[in-house]
Amino acid sequence: MGNVKSTPTDKENKHADIGNKNTRAIASGGVSNKRTGDDSDTLNEQDSEEDVSQYFIGTHEVLECLEGQGEADLNTNLANCKKNPGHAGFIPINKLTLEHFPSGYHDNDLYELIKALADVTVRIAVKFTSLNRPEFVLGTKVPYPCFKGRGNNSLRTGTGRMWGVTKYIEGMDEIYGTYRTCPCPECDHSDTPCPVWWKVTVLTARHVVFDSSEAKQSSCRLWFDEDQSPVLNMYGWEVDETYTEEDWCKMYCVTHDAEIGEKLVGMLRRFISLWGKVSIKYESRKEVDKLTVIVSHPHGCSKQVSVGHWVHKQEMYNTNITRYTYTTCTCPGSSGAEVYRLGCSWSTHPHSGANSDGLNYSGVRWG
Repeated sequence: MGNVKSTPTDKENKHADIGNKNTRAIASGGVSNKRTGDDSDTLNEQDSEEDVSQYFIGTHEVLECLEGQGEADLNTNLANCKKNPGHAGFIPINKLTLEHFPSGYHDNDLYELIKALADVTVRIAVKFTSLNRPEFVLGTKVPYPCFKGRGNNSLRTGTGRMWGVTKYIEGMDEIYGTYRTCPCPECDHSDTPCPVWWKVTVLTARHVVFDSSEAKQSSCRLWFDEDQSPVLNMYGWEVDETYTEEDWCKMYCVTHDAEIGEKLVGMLRRFISLWGKVSIKYESRKEVDKLTVIVSHPHGCSKQVSVGHWVHKQEMYNTNITRYTYTTCTCPGSSGAEVYRLGCSWSTHPHSGANSDGLNYSGVRWG
């Protein structure tokens, strides 16, 4: 990675939202993420920065479709997968059981948490490539994803996790009273835009959604749990925070469907409650098996769960900002999925790519 002059931090959102308020409360509980693992997995003081960084260079895992390909071609890409033919290690979310977790972790609270994580995980489809994408990953000669496709409308897919929800009632933000009618494409071209709507913040990798020009041509498919799932989408709206080197961003999506909006509020509250409960329960064991779970949409298809463990941890900028490698299965289309590490209360690392050693790696976040 290139030099960074300032430590990236989460700026306060313009509007308070469910996810941000509750997640900050969990983080304030004093849970430490300092690494104490065995020597075989530890990036110790003798490792040079160059030795450490080699684990985090590889192939980004956004799924790029060929020109002219669309949703109908995703299953073909799935069948022709070269990284993991047959997709061993992926568990369809609707077939997940306690037995899929390692011995010692057959815990209903953990099971319910991963099901709740799946509820707030979305499939992202992007149909435009920004002219602002860089040619290389900063500080390297590694090609940056989709650079050659700048300006075109080819489909690509990734994964994201819902972070917060803000409801607008009669056009007014329920917290601060800011007025705005629904900005979705339907309302934007209507003489009667919806005054009641929901702004949904989604965390993903920046190489999936680079900036607002891409966000406006994006959609987030909700509850895509099996091939027969109904197609329910939120519209992409704009990007708020973006960090290229750290490879993450916050994207705003919108919906004026009241049933969807209220369901998202309830699901996010449940996820945050379980997240806090399980984090406290397993805080003392987070360095034991280093259990790591990812819920993603490999190849842009239905939701899958994979279970593994993290291997390397690198602390960035001499702070508690980190990135990880892990054995947990991923494929093209998994980019942006949350890398959940059991027992870590402040852990929102997005999946970024796969290295030449056969390990996968995350973007850079707190914890």
